[in-house]
Amino acid sequence: MHAFYKPHPYGVYPRGNIANRTDYDQRLGTLSKLVTAITRGDEDGSNELPFLEIMQSIFSFLEVPDLCRLSRVSTGFYVLTHCTDAFKEAYTMLSPKRLRYVQSWKDTAVSGYLQAAGKPFRWATADDAPGASKPTAAKKTKMERRDGGKVGKGAEGDTAVRVLPPHSPVAVRRPFFSDNLFQSWMCCILPVDYRLHKVPAEGLPPSAEAPQKRKAPAHRRRAHADAAFPPAAEEGQAARPKQQYTSAFKPVERRDGSQLSFEEFRREFEKPNTPVVLTHVATEWPFFKILNEKFCNLSAEKRLLVKDATVLDAPLRCEYTNMNLDEYVQYAMTQKDERPIYMFDAEFGNVLDIDRLYTVPDFFARDDFFSVMGAERPKYRWIIAGPQRGGSSFHVDPNYTNAWNANLTGRKRWLLFPPGATPPGVVPSENMAEVATPVSLSEWLLNNYDATVQQFRRLGYECICEPGDIMFVPSGWWHSVINLEDSVAITQNYVSESNLSNVVKFLRYMKGSISGINEDADDATEEGTKRRQVGFAEQFITAMERKHPALMASVEERLQEEHREREKRRPMALPLLEKDSEGFHFDF
Repeated sequence: MHAFYKPHPYGVYPRGNIANRTDYDQRLGTLSKLVTAITRGDEDGSNELPFLEIMQSIFSFLEVPDLCRLSRVSTGFYVLTHCTDAFKEAYTMLSPKRLRYVQSWKDTAVSGYLQAAGKPFRWATADDAPGASKPTAAKKTKMERRDGGKVGKGAEGDTAVRVLPPHSPVAVRRPFFSDNLFQSWMCCILPVDYRLHKVPAEGLPPSAEAPQKRKAPAHRRRAHADAAFPPAAEEGQAARPKQQYTSAFKPVERRDGSQLSFEEFRREFEKPNTPVVLTHVATEWPFFKILNEKFCNLSAEKRLLVKDATVLDAPLRCEYTNMNLDEYVQYAMTQKDERPIYMFDAEFGNVLDIDRLYTVPDFFARDDFFSVMGAERPKYRWIIAGPQRGGSSFHVDPNYTNAWNANLTGRKRWLLFPPGATPPGVVPSENMAEVATPVSLSEWLLNNYDATVQQFRRLGYECICEPGDIMFVPSGWWHSVINLEDSVAITQNYVSESNLSNVVKFLRYMKGSISGINEDADDATEEGTKRRQVGFAEQFITAMERKHPALMASVEERLQEEHREREKRRPMALPLLEKDSEGFHFDF
């Protein structure tokens, strides 16, 4: 068993722990016969996922009081209602566009239901415990409510203030065996530095003069020498206080952005399409100083962040729902989700005073060619916030743009792979419009990290961005980010002279993959999105030719030269079987 293992709070075990088949068949108590009929002959567990999907589908038809009652039917249903997304989906049905998270998804659902029903309640405190010395007035009139108790219609005293104890998990006496639910738990407790190698606290490994009993593997020696996570403190600097790491992958170079010229950045990183971490740039922003490396300041100092008092509590986009700054910090600091909800809002400029909070570094501001489209440009900037274990799954940035990501609080673990090196466990669609990945970042680490090391050790990069670091992500690169700590960041995509020709090619020939054009808006239609995608390349090229005619002429010349080179190579290749051909033949 892994060193990080902790027992499942609800008493779930993997199927490999089954000692007696009867224990498995009776896990749902009196309803076990029905389940046995569904999973009969399921020796290898192949029917488990369909069974869980069926149960989840059934749960989706139930309201919160029904789920509470069902959780009391048997230990099996107690586990299923609490370890699946049952209460989460029940709350989403009540409040699809706003999340006010309370302690757990069950408490959130119960709270949302009672508020929607207009039934007063409050959460129990220490004063409500049996034997408390000074009972409150509310306690004298409270209705006894056990966890999962009577919150439905017809309960006596509906006008009284209900006192609800917060949900506390109970490990069932009858073990519940499920590989899927157990893996979800393993992903929740998986260390975020899984498979990274810790550098001893006293510093880097001993010098070459020191005697060594055993020579480390080449990749380990190289990683220590590069010290990419990040390097040891330079002479005159304070000693590094945080745990440092090395990786099996290559390190991302770190450069002092305050000492790096625009020309050097373009020549050494942007043109070669190579990632780099820039330091000593974002540390000068008011945004960085207001947050003061504390995630909670996203809420505590919100008056210094927002435009004015009218948007003090305005909601921001958080994946499928919305939360204001207070609500999101509350959620992030109390959630226990396998895949935490991420704040990812492209319209954050409507709430935060971004012109005052940060300035786009000159490396990325000189060329921002989508700006020629004015208000018609694709979405290009986002605030990103999330708790530890949150982050973004593997993806390539939209429309073949370059990107930069400024880390303001917390530490981020980055994995990057060059174009064409698609990591194991990541399955893009043919046109790259959609990407299938594991449910959570932890699941990818647990199941695919080792295979990725074997396949792409010499191609992949891995590093940790500290607060104040800016990651430059070249166009076309696969990348994933895992928060080692609660984190806030700003990211922007841009088109520069270095990748302009590739962007033009993408817009012309990958029209169905063009994104950021409000295709996810509430009033968006499939027909309208396709119409915008079809005409987008011409719209951008026309605007560029008007503003930068000489540059676009050189781009067109370069693309035509590439086309001529492809045509020269084509006759030399063996003709493959065409759709309307009569069969394979040599064409001499």
